[in-house]
Amino acid sequence: MTETARRETPVLTRSGRTLCAGLVTLLATTVLAQPLSKLLVGPFSYLQPGGMPVGWEPMRFPSVDVATEYELVSQEGRVALRATSRMSASAALRRVSIDVERRPVIEWSWTTDAACYVGNWQDPETDDFPLRLFVIFEPMSGIFSLLQRFDPGFRGDAVVYVPQSELAQEAEPTSHVSARIKVVPVVPVGVAPASERDGWHHHRRDVRADYLRLFGRTPKRVAGVAVMTDTDNTGTACVSHFGDISFSESAS
Repeated sequence: MTETARRETPVLTRSGRTLCAGLVTLLATTVLAQPLSKLLVGPFSYLQPGGMPVGWEPMRFPSVDVATEYELVSQEGRVALRATSRMSASAALRRVSIDVERRPVIEWSWTTDAACYVGNWQDPETDDFPLRLFVIFEPMSGIFSLLQRFDPGFRGDAVVYVPQSELAQEAEPTSHVSARIKVVPVVPVGVAPASERDGWHHHRRDVRADYLRLFGRTPKRVAGVAVMTDTDNTGTACVSHFGDISFSESAS
């Protein structure tokens, strides 16, 4: 394996823990089943229900006492990552090292209930949202350091994808949390905005192009991917599901 390949392959083991033979076989099958140009960082549908996926970890906020619960479950005939939020906020994070010059396109799917759309990511007082996907980049200089409890929690920039809902595509992309976070409302592939809130939806974005447009410079490597469902500001509850997440060479 080349040095580049080693750097791009996400770690699928936890320190001090040996994976059973069955899981090793399952992960090997996952790698063989996907196209060579596609790199799965969230292979949820290939895993067994129960607990947090191997290689993923909680990402907490220092100002929020209650964390959102993340667990692999069987959902409509496939395994997905379920987020259960009850007046809570936290994310599920996967540390990676991905060259977006080679694999600029990120693909994912998600679903939630329409009743979960009660907050507004642009308003600090009601900044709750049922579906968020963070793509976190290495900083422009220095060694990347990502803390489990953070504000905002990472030294590099981040592009955050959210469902479009009522918010216009022309909305101010800079997050109120930090100028290093840019928010991109997205419409599902092949689906009109009016039906955005119903059922599973698949998304595909050129994250390198999005970063270049939002920050005005070429990005470094992707250092982390995170999903998030939060309800702490509105004091509500929500259940969302996240499907497989991958990077690929092109949108075709």
